[in-house]
Amino acid sequence: MKIKTFTLDAFTDQPFTGNPAAICLLKDELSDALMQRIAQEFNLSETAYLVKNEGYYAIRYFSPIKEIPLCGHATLSAAKVMFSTKQMDEVTFRTASGLDLTCYKVGHEIMMKFPLYDTVTADTPDEMLAALGLEEVVAVRRCDNPAMLLLEIEGVDRLKGLTPDFVALLKSYTGINGVIVTAQSEDEDYDFYSRFFWPWAGGEEDPVTGAAHTILAKYWSDKLGKTDMRAYQASARGGYMQLKVTSDTTLEITSNAVIVHTGELLL
Repeated sequence: MKIKTFTLDAFTDQPFTGNPAAICLLKDELSDALMQRIAQEFNLSETAYLVKNEGYYAIRYFSPIKEIPLCGHATLSAAKVMFSTKQMDEVTFRTASGLDLTCYKVGHEIMMKFPLYDTVTADTPDEMLAALGLEEVVAVRRCDNPAMLLLEIEGVDRLKGLTPDFVALLKSYTGINGVIVTAQSEDEDYDFYSRFFWPWAGGEEDPVTGAAHTILAKYWSDKLGKTDMRAYQASARGGYMQLKVTSDTTLEITSNAVIVHTGELLL
């Protein structure tokens, strides 16, 4: 069996920055066990599998550790593959949970329609703060779907300087896939910055996380009183996105992706 594959860098317009993802174009579905092993072989934060259906592509996402219900950068990468290899400027992906994600070609960029998620006030264990190297936070919020904690802190430099103890972080909390740490921007380029740590589900730090911004967008929109925002995820690779809150439940995410490798997987 030969499977057409692509490797892309997402939420960027420059290779070797942003968040890398592998895209596998399938004629038929593979077993969960095989998709997990392929994701381990690619060893990227996400590998996405596409199967064409009538009017949409079924999409599933796997980190090297487990299947992930929603992934922004792999969806963006999948749309880039579709728009680059086929005569189309709109595509809909349907996740394993039945969520439809429609992506549009907008000039040289791609706009994705994603859900928008609210949060509730939460507590953070002292063990988690210690693992992150934090003594205090501005706010703590929790979202159950996707299962993430959001911590706002003061100072972008402080955010960029975090060096978590990931072993301690993993032990400090259960029932989540990751923790978002975010800070309000101190410059005119972006409205807020963030980082995403996910030893529970994918690794240590995710370079750029679309799913986290389905939570961040609602949080910062309410706090800043804005519906249009620019965000930057301040990992070592880094990546940007334009966010537009269009309703209480919907979000438009606009950015780009770069194809850096194509090939065939031989099974």
